[in-house]
Amino acid sequence: MEIVWEDGVRTVYSGEQLRWACPCAECRGEAGSPGRLDRLKSLSADELRVKDVTLIGQYALQIAFESGHATGLYSFRLLRHLND
Repeated sequence: MEIVWEDGVRTVYSGEQLRWACPCAECRGEAGSPGRLDRLKSLSADELRVKDVTLIGQYALQIAFESGHATGLYSFRLLRHLND
């Protein structure tokens, strides 16, 4: 996936990078409990392939993966700083 920002900066993201950065409660945990990604060392190929991207308002993208996982909302702020 690629984003060209308003200031002309071009950022390319791999499916693997995006999947491991998923910000959803299932992946990151909530109320002090660890998330799914905290307990794993690897993911299957279908977990790492982006299937679809949907714009959510003017602040985020919802990224769906081949595995069916699609609960993470990736804010533009998160995406912009993911490659820092």
